[in-house]
Amino acid sequence: FFLRKASAEVGERHTNMSVIGAAGAAGRGVGACGGRRTPRAPGIRPKVPKCLASQQRVRAAVSRAAPRAPVARRTGAPLLPGRGVSVGVVARGLPDDVDWGQVQGYVYATVVQFGLIACTLRALDFAFPKLLGVLGNVNSALPAKAEGVAVFLFFLFMAFRSRIFSPLDNRRPTLKGESKEIAERKRPAWMPPPLAFPIIWSTIGILRATSSLLVWKALGGKFLVWPLMVFLFHLCIGDTWNSINNVDKEYGVATLSMVFVVGSVYSACFSYWQVSQRAGMILAPSCVWISIASFLVFSIWKLNDRQPLYPVKK
Repeated sequence: FFLRKASAEVGERHTNMSVIGAAGAAGRGVGACGGRRTPRAPGIRPKVPKCLASQQRVRAAVSRAAPRAPVARRTGAPLLPGRGVSVGVVARGLPDDVDWGQVQGYVYATVVQFGLIACTLRALDFAFPKLLGVLGNVNSALPAKAEGVAVFLFFLFMAFRSRIFSPLDNRRPTLKGESKEIAERKRPAWMPPPLAFPIIWSTIGILRATSSLLVWKALGGKFLVWPLMVFLFHLCIGDTWNSINNVDKEYGVATLSMVFVVGSVYSACFSYWQVSQRAGMILAPSCVWISIASFLVFSIWKLNDRQPLYPVKK
């Protein structure tokens, strides 16, 4: 209390003296504290006025009496305001055993596959109308009949064989191999029998081709358009996932990669819905099945040895 009072008195006195000194400083040589400015010889250090010296002593005493805030034990750890409790968290880096070469290989393979498919669509936009024109010269009724069938067969082929554009090994699991996998690894009780998977995927492929045909017609018979590109990019991601899960046996990486598979199929369905609601509804069962499949993949990973969610250096 006495220190604060003394500091306030000195500050008030200094303010008053500064005002008085400023009023008559010009021409009278009045100093900052009200005293006259004493001439000094060059090289001689001036004396500190008594009022300033008193103020400096009071400030030093106040700073010594003030409580100091506790210092965080860890460098850079912030303190909780007013409590002095360290709440800093040390940032954890990525694991040292991540195989970044394998990660890049998966990404590059997906990009290359998508690029090749995009080039194919661009070539179809150029060649398909000319082919229909040639067929029209032979038979005027033939192009109208063959156009829809040819486009449907193309998208049906892409739904089942888009992996031919992928540089990765994309062998699909066989019924015999799937039975062996079930015997070696635990599966949830609600998992469908192995015979159901070919039937489900065949149905999904037909629905994909049908919905793509509707979008193609709605967009004026163009192949290289945004909704079809989104759908085909989903196929590329699915092919890469198949290599991760069924060929490389990276079950942890496959579990994490299902996020991209599910996200891409819902994006494709939404893109189709914006062009044609009927096409979006036809593609919707694919979203439902892949959502179920993603939960199945997660359940299998959880029931077994829970491999790392990233490729490990070997």
